[in-house]
Amino acid sequence: MKAFLFSICILFSTAIWVHALPAQELSLNEPEVSGTLLITGNGPERHLVADLANAFEENHFSVSVDVFWHEHAKPIRTLELRETDIGVTGYQAPHLRSTVVARDGIAIVTNFSNPVSEMSLSQVAGVFSGEIRYWSQIYEEAPEMRIRLVNRTANQNIRQGLIDVLGITRIPRSAKMVDQERHAINTVTGDLAAITFVSMAPALRAKEDGVAINLMFIDKVEPEYQTVLDKTYPLQRPVVFTTRKDPTSLTLAFEQFALSPEGQRIVKANHYYPLDTN
Repeated sequence: MKAFLFSICILFSTAIWVHALPAQELSLNEPEVSGTLLITGNGPERHLVADLANAFEENHFSVSVDVFWHEHAKPIRTLELRETDIGVTGYQAPHLRSTVVARDGIAIVTNFSNPVSEMSLSQVAGVFSGEIRYWSQIYEEAPEMRIRLVNRTANQNIRQGLIDVLGITRIPRSAKMVDQERHAINTVTGDLAAITFVSMAPALRAKEDGVAINLMFIDKVEPEYQTVLDKTYPLQRPVVFTTRKDPTSLTLAFEQFALSPEGQRIVKANHYYPLDTN
């Protein structure tokens, strides 16, 4: 990127945009654009957005993209106030323009010593809605201990993604609240009764590094890169670029780039999942 700055938040300099166009409609000869684009986010997608921004700048020398990323940032609100060009979220806002640019797997994580190794999708919904309260309700040979939920803060897009795919209204307020993926994983490693949810890539990385966690099989499907890629793993969420209804040409050009083969290769390199699995 042309410039970046750290304060209480992180500001990356680059140029970006996105819109939901079928791949066959993307122009191979996108028009030359110039100017500055601002992208706002608060979830785990920061590095993906930064890499897309860098690559887009390399293709467009007259463009700069500023990426404002902070845990308390409000992408939708800043769009409504016309203070940003793109908000990165995990859901589609009906009153704004939304484009899915990638997918993310949601890993269900427990302590390594927990004897429960698999759950059905309905059991996961029961646990995170608070209807299932004891591990023995899932697996009869599990100890009679109360399930301790570890929730994620509202700014983490993965929480809304989990709620949507499970079809539940909320996670109980009694759940312990953590923000970043590493905090969720660390909480589970120190608590036999705990269960949480994190993005697939950091979960797989932690397991490979020998962190004492289990990644739950869901509906008998193993949580791994390939099962998310081929869509057999059922817990997935969208990565969404949201804009106002009247996006600029620069915003549209960045969106085309994010959905292009080059952009989707960057998605894959960041351990997210491209829209086209072919």
